[in-house]
Amino acid sequence: TTYNYNASADSLLLRPPSSALFSPYTRRTSLRLRLSSSRAARVAPIFSTLPPFFRRPTIVEAARGSLPPSTLTMADDYDAYPDDSEAPHPDSILRLASAVHRFAIPYINPEDQLSFEESFRSCSSPHEKTVTAMRLADSRRQAIKKNMAGGRLNHAALSKALIDYIPSINQILLSCKFQPEVATLDKRLLFSWCSGIEHAKSKRKHFDSEAIMFELALSLATYGLSESNVGCDSCTDGDFPSASRSFARTAGVFHYLGDDLLPNWMANSKQHSEMEAESLAETRVGVCVALVSLYKAMAQQMAVATVLARPGVPNYALVGKLCSGVAEDLDSFVTTLRSKSPIHMQRMDPHFLKLITFSINVQRALSLYFLARSLWTASDYGVAIAALSEATVAMRTRSTPTGRGIPEIELNGPMHALVGEINGFRIHAGNLLRSWEKDNSLVYFDKVPPSVPANKALKAIQLNKTEEYTLEMWDPLPLGPKVATAASGGMGSGGTDDVSGRSSSRGSNHGGGGMPPPPSYDEAAANDPRLAGRPRSDSELARELHAKLNTN
Repeated sequence: TTYNYNASADSLLLRPPSSALFSPYTRRTSLRLRLSSSRAARVAPIFSTLPPFFRRPTIVEAARGSLPPSTLTMADDYDAYPDDSEAPHPDSILRLASAVHRFAIPYINPEDQLSFEESFRSCSSPHEKTVTAMRLADSRRQAIKKNMAGGRLNHAALSKALIDYIPSINQILLSCKFQPEVATLDKRLLFSWCSGIEHAKSKRKHFDSEAIMFELALSLATYGLSESNVGCDSCTDGDFPSASRSFARTAGVFHYLGDDLLPNWMANSKQHSEMEAESLAETRVGVCVALVSLYKAMAQQMAVATVLARPGVPNYALVGKLCSGVAEDLDSFVTTLRSKSPIHMQRMDPHFLKLITFSINVQRALSLYFLARSLWTASDYGVAIAALSEATVAMRTRSTPTGRGIPEIELNGPMHALVGEINGFRIHAGNLLRSWEKDNSLVYFDKVPPSVPANKALKAIQLNKTEEYTLEMWDPLPLGPKVATAASGGMGSGGTDDVSGRSSSRGSNHGGGGMPPPPSYDEAAANDPRLAGRPRSDSELARELHAKLNTN
């Protein structure tokens, strides 16, 4: 019998006793044996009496040079076959752990000929600053349409165009909100968009709305989805940290939509039920809240991939906890979507929902796999075998729609590209399980429980990776008749050419028969009677606290 003795950093490899000991044709076999410290003390004298060329040198011996150089060459011959029980995780696990979905983005109707300058001509023409702002909003919206019309969509360029446009459309919205008596239109404003989240079997249907809030909400949702596609591009390139940051930004955008902007809009809407059934998914509170959980999960998937892509052995227990946290976030996405927005859930691509089910089961299987690796390293061999066995069962194709395992993958479906990675994981896990079971039956003799005990299971870690999004608030634009002032003789509008209004002077300049200048955003928000009695959102409370801290 041949033993490979391991105690701490020491290892020993013995040839089988044979009369043809030095024959080059001798069949060499080995069996790994891990011994406790007490057993190691008993057998150490036996091993110490063997000639040097029978032994594989330990790390300490090799460093000290205590063995003849010829021994090192002979010992290398016995390491031709790697140890299956210590095999590293394959690349297929990295690819399964980082599999994410790429949404299409919402599109502006190409036939849309909307113009803010023409629609607000009468009420904006007396104010040069307002006319400039309307023209700027038109040009920025055209830049977005130009990006969307390109053959190959550049998501980074689209995100930049949306970042420029969103404060402009929000400024127009605030101007109409705080000056409703003079915000008159010369031409109808009709915003026309099609959804990127909803699935259309044929040509995508456009949804029309006259609400400026609809335009703002779709612009924000498009920005969030565009950032997520930037993250998908980074993931494809192997830049997992950048992908994680992009998904965290997307989660922050949808958190702002679902927690702040859309609830305020719905609270003032009289056609809430009709809008819930007819409007696009990107404008629904339930969908946006659910997407926060989805993109938190995707950001955490990139964190897992970052760890797995590094050279060396990862912290298996930590990675297993992160995978379990991803599965919980994906579960939360499905539960929230089903309970808060079932109508729009039915409009989503069924292949996407199938991918989410697949990902939940894969992340749980990976969590069990990494738990098994950590337990085996900690010499808890029986429970490690039970955990790895459960992982292999979790990666089997389920026999019923509600059974355990991954859903069946269609031969020509979009998920068929993952079949190779699934088979790679199954082969690796099967080989590893057989190696562990063999070692346990011959050496360790640990009892294998039928399932992983509750006290050995990993507790999920949810990083909640979100990057807070704050909508930049510009002061409302002056609308209506120009205000005459004593200093300018009725020729000025009281302010600068900065359309944001952040540096405009707000002196007493409303003599004459015109309308007074609009309030600043902070003044208008503080004195708006429509907000009285309404519970303020977390974002509003944070802005108020920030203002107090900065003034003290």
